[in-house]
Amino acid sequence: MDIDRVINQNPATAGLEKIKSHTSDGGFGTLKEKELKEACAGFEAIFLNTMISSMRESLPGNAIFPESNGMEIYQSMYDQYLADDLSNSKTSIGVKEFLAAQLKDKI
Repeated sequence: MDIDRVINQNPATAGLEKIKSHTSDGGFGTLKEKELKEACAGFEAIFLNTMISSMRESLPGNAIFPESNGMEIYQSMYDQYLADDLSNSKTSIGVKEFLAAQLKDKI
């Protein structure tokens, strides 16, 4: 009886070999991919924040609330929150997915 054949027929061992083949570099590939996805999400949030701020600047002044330093700070914070929320949602604009796909082979 061939012991290697018996071990390879064991479903638990077969699953272990599959995991080892996916993480042949000691699990660093998945860690690097996770960091890449986080970096791409951060870039998308910065891109969205810039876009939202530019869109806000194109609008005429606010008739209800007068312009003040406090209002500018509040709008800046709200724009940052909105950009982060849009970037982390399932229906993002797709920049982070595109960048991650393009850069995945580089890591």
